Parts: sequence; structure tokens; C-alpha cells
Amino acid sequence: MNAAQHLLDRIQTLPQLTAFEADPASYAAALDGEIEDSATVPALAARDARLAGALGELDAMIERAARIRLEHALAAETAIAAPTRKVFATTITGYAGRLDLLEARARDTAARGGARDPAQVAAVIVEAARVVLALRDAARGAVLAVIQRHAHAGVATADGHARDRRLDPMSRTMWSAMRRELAAIANDPERVAVAPLAVRLAGWPEQLDEPEPEPERTFADMIELD
Repeated sequence: MNAAQHLLDRIQTLPQLTAFEADPASYAAALDGEIEDSATVPALAARDARLAGALGELDAMIERAARIRLEHALAAETAIAAPTRKVFATTITGYAGRLDLLEARARDTAARGGARDPAQVAAVIVEAARVVLALRDAARGAVLAVIQRHAHAGVATADGHARDRRLDPMSRTMWSAMRRELAAIANDPERVAVAPLAVRLAGWPEQLDEPEPEPERTFADMIELD
């Protein structure tokens, strides 16, 4: 298990969660320490998959964080049964930007469960969700910054391969697509989670970039040739 994933997996209790909330960028920092700038297609594909997986690992932890927060907030509330709490936790990311929907559902569920004050129960659930989603935004933003930086750094390398006269046209065409994909990731780092790199590369129109012009020969070069 890598260090970044281990950092998330060990978050199992409220104190551990609170500690992570105090430093939400720590996961991105650990992840960045595992990533190397890559200059080959297989290495870039492996890096891309790792970064996409990192976003998935983070959301899995966020679901667990929601469960921890809800269990703590609703410890004395019996109107929201354990299975319902689990549903709210596992769907928490779907409520980003839609906490009003969560509030309505939580209030209805609490009323059906016989809560004395369904609106108050819903408010407690929404506040727990707000805290968890804020953590997601902070931690995810730091990861996206890592993805963006590595993609931006790889554009020049991919461009160099795409214009390298020594490579065959098929290889240069592939590197041209890679350069455009890396530039797109630098602009929108969430692209890594849309589809595997090979699928995204295949979506770019084939393009053979003009190679760099050969340097003009100097008088000294011509003397050496003679």
C-alpha cells in the first residue's frame, strides 16, 4: 500500500478525521511524493491511472468521513436508522451544491421516523454534510493542483517527441495527441477521472506536427564534413 492511500485508510475515528481536517493538503503532498515526471507512454499511462485512482481514494474516504460525522451528530437520535445514515454517507458527494435537497430528504425521513423536531434533525445532518464536503473541496483541490502541475510539466517533453525527426510518423502522431491531452489536463485536471488515458488519446484527431527546423550548417560544420 502506498503512503498516500495509507494516510486516508487510517482515518477511522472522529479524532483521526479531525486531525486530517486540520491539514487537508497532506494527502496531496503524500501523493506528490509518489509521482515522478514521466517521459515514456507506459509511464505516463501508469501515472495518469494513479492520479485518477487518487481522486477515487479520496471520495471513498469522504464517504467514511460522512459516516463518522453522522454517527457522532446523531448519536442520541433514533429517528434516522443506521441503514439510512449509511445511504446519506455513501451518497454524500452527490449532494455537493445541493444541500437543500439533502435537507428536504433528511427532514422527511426524520418525520417518518418519529422525530420530535424533524427540521432540527435535518439541520444537524446538513451541517455534518457541509463540514465533510468542505473537507472534500480542500483535499480534492490540492490533489487537482498536483495533477495540473505534472501535466503542465509534461507538455514540453511530449511536444519535443512529437516534433522529433528521428521518430517514425506513428510515434510522433501519438506524442502529438499526448501533448494535446496533457495540455487539456493542465487546463482541466479532472479529465483524468473521465476515462482511461488510452481512450482520451484516441479521441484526439490524428495530427503530425511539423518537426523543428534543422539548424543551418555553419562554415565550420562544412569544413568538418570535408
